[in-house]
Formats: sequence, structure tokens, C-alpha cells
Amino acid sequence: MIYADLHVHTNHSDGVCEIEDVLANAKSKGIKTISITDHDTTNHYDAIFEQGKRLDLNIIKGVEMSCYDFDVYKKVHVVGLWLRDKTPHIDKLCNRTLSCRDEYHRELIKELYNKGYDICYDDAKKFSKYNIVFKMNIFQALREKYPKEMTKERYKQLFASKTSKETDMKMGYIPVRDGIESILADGGIPILAHPCVYDNYDEIGKYADYGLLGLEINHSKCKEIDFKLTLEYAQKYHLLKSGGSDFHDPNLLKFGDFGLTYEQFNELLSEVNRCLI
Repeated sequence: MIYADLHVHTNHSDGVCEIEDVLANAKSKGIKTISITDHDTTNHYDAIFEQGKRLDLNIIKGVEMSCYDFDVYKKVHVVGLWLRDKTPHIDKLCNRTLSCRDEYHRELIKELYNKGYDICYDDAKKFSKYNIVFKMNIFQALREKYPKEMTKERYKQLFASKTSKETDMKMGYIPVRDGIESILADGGIPILAHPCVYDNYDEIGKYADYGLLGLEINHSKCKEIDFKLTLEYAQKYHLLKSGGSDFHDPNLLKFGDFGLTYEQFNELLSEVNRCLI
């Protein structure tokens, strides 16, 4: 049974649900410990802690930083957990990323309009009350206007295909080393998220040299081989073992299938306490 989900999103980044709904959903599925790791933002944690206390959930402050390995031209997502109340190093890097991403998504909306989709920036922004426009918000706007066409498969075709290097360079992604070092500077534990998604396995040793402390061993995108590989790499580089669902949308993924068991979480917590001494 899953006890802790340490990789979760709300509509403060590219999830679709309010904080209180995400936490209530997790609690209803038996989750006891949770970290909301919205992309490149931590400015909503007062509300997260308040709602978590109301629901008697153990909350771990987190973030998912949109990083990039410019040596091999790969996206790299780094989750930071157990962050301090103030995260100035993370915020400085993430604010630039958010600004660049918003600018690119304005371009993307114009491209979609030129392809025949009757959509503008404001159509997408109304689905993002708290932050910039993310791809999910553009898709929500498209789904509102073209409900029959905008299927899960269509989302993948429009937004989840492999991006070009030219597009990646527009997104303001954070160099991996800088992301890891900023999490450490703000008192957190840097963890490589879902290495299977961006094929980051070969670079794990390099990231460990940068200061990476953990690796997700359980994630909704893991295939059978990935559960095996993540454990092997965690052991090889002496990395802490984390995990989470990467929840964004209750229509696409439910709580309770991915994350850490009670035993796994307490093993992680014990190691984290040693790291943070």
C-alpha cells in the first residue's frame, strides 16, 4: 500500500485541480505523506501547509525544477524535497524559466491559431489562475472549443512529442548543475525525477558528482525494466530512493498506485535526516 506520494501537481503549475482537491483526493486513497512539487514554483506553500494540517496530512515542501543537460541536449527534471521556508536560490532560477516558458507558449498559441484553431492567449490563461500558461492550459482551452477532437491521444500529438533543440532553447531551462546546487543551497534534497521519461540514465553518475542525492524508483511512467534500473542506479551511486505518481489530472491518473510504502518512506526519511544534519 502506498503511504507517501512525493511527486504531485496542482493548478498552480500544469495540474488541473485546486490544492484542497488534490490533497483531499490523496487522503481518500490512503496517502499519509505528500509533497506537491509544482513546476518551478513554491509560492503557494502557505496554502498547502494550511490545507494539509486541516486534513491531517504530513506535508513535505517540494518543487520540480525544469532543468536541461546542455552536453547531451536532454530535458532533466529535478525534484527538490524538504525545502526551507524561504527558497531564494530556487526562486531566482525558476522565475526566469517561467518567463521564458510563458513567452514560448504565446508563440505556440499563435502557431495553433494559424493552423486553424480559434484560440488566443486569454482562452488558455483563464485555466491558469495562479501562474503562467502551461501546455495543459492550452489543451484545456482547445478541449473547451473542440471537445470531440481533443482526446488524450491528440494531446500527445500536439504537446507531448519529442521537441526540437530549437524549442528547448526557448524554454529557459535551468542547467542541471545549477538546479541541483540551488536545491542544496535552499536546504533541500535534490532528486532526479522519472529518468525513464527523458532517458537520463547514462548521465546519473555525472549528476551525482554535481550533488544529486536521490532518484525516483517508483513513478507512473515506469515500465518493468525501469523499476529494476532505478534500483540498480540508486545502489551504484548511493542515492536516496524516492517516488511519486506525478499526478496532474484525476481523469488520467489516480492516487494510491505509485509512490513509497510506509517502510520505503521511513527508510528515505532516516537517510534524509542524516543528510540534513
